[in-house]
Amino acid sequence: MVMFRLFLTFLFITICGCSAASHNSVPLMQYDSGEVMLWKPCSRSQAEVLAGSTERKDILESGACSAWLLESGTVKSADYAKTSQQTMKKYLDKNPQSGIGHYLLAYLVAKEAQLAPMRGLDLVPVVEHEALLASRLSPEVDFAGPDRMLGELYLKAPSPPLSIGNMDNALKYYDKAVKVAPDFALNHLGYAAALLEDDEKDQACVQYKMALKSKSFDEKILNIDTYAKLPKVCQ
Repeated sequence: MVMFRLFLTFLFITICGCSAASHNSVPLMQYDSGEVMLWKPCSRSQAEVLAGSTERKDILESGACSAWLLESGTVKSADYAKTSQQTMKKYLDKNPQSGIGHYLLAYLVAKEAQLAPMRGLDLVPVVEHEALLASRLSPEVDFAGPDRMLGELYLKAPSPPLSIGNMDNALKYYDKAVKVAPDFALNHLGYAAALLEDDEKDQACVQYKMALKSKSFDEKILNIDTYAKLPKVCQ
């Protein structure tokens, strides 16, 4: 049983980069939702002060700040990710229709899973639930972040009954992501990786070439394992 659990842990380590960026070596592209700026540098003390506010905007900004701290590697604590979730839950209790709120909660749960992989597979359904709500309420957030998150989650998770991995769903949500935000490189690269995994090389290379033309493309992205095969396959 212990060895089986360790095997599950290894599997989850390979899938838990299901967030908006999840790539600390790649510059984060800030996104202005109109309510809050995502991936804006901040400090842990700022997040804590904002979390204690009674103002709706401040609480949301606290969640966004916590997300940046975790994504940038400034904070590397599963407990911090878990505590930050409570701030977002407090926000969502009063703003249940906030797509960006559900998106940030999904992200923070995914980071907890990444930093504490023994909890990982148990947290996958929570990430899925919150990302699905975000996709329905605010698909445009973070350049189609909710659908990109779902695409990566379904692509990398083990298949049932172990977890929720599903190639059809991965392709479905990546396709939606490239339609919602067609000039965001990560959407095309994720879709290309899923198509390649599905043995659709020609279609994968179409998406890869579209990513290269995107204004948001950064060559460092290709160092990420998920996309590393694409340059060789699509030469």
